[in-house]
Amino acid sequence: MKIINARLRHQEALYTLDLQDGLIKSITAQAAAQAADADDIDAEQKLVIPPFVEPHIHLDATLTAGEPEWNMSGTLFEGIARWSQRKASVTVEDTCQRALKTIGMLRDNGVQHVRTHIDVTDLP
Repeated sequence: MKIINARLRHQEALYTLDLQDGLIKSITAQAAAQAADADDIDAEQKLVIPPFVEPHIHLDATLTAGEPEWNMSGTLFEGIARWSQRKASVTVEDTCQRALKTIGMLRDNGVQHVRTHIDVTDLP
């Protein structure tokens, strides 16, 4: 598989990225824009960059802002208090739905790597 007609940072030319087993095998300059074959991805002369990374997210708490109340002070201490209130209504199904929705949002915006952790303080 190849990514063709790609721009690289600080480069004027268009490039072809040859992919093999999910890795970049080679990067070669193109003389001009090329027509894509069936297996090619045409970057359409857009910038190709590494994926974004989310280094710190709580997938168990995602999409809960304002439930049951907003953290009006914006402090960690009030955030912990609001989360303690919210935990009373947490279910596995609700957590999974919110986490999957958030992962989809991250993916759709170019995030490929996510570091997450969850609150297990109330587990037996």
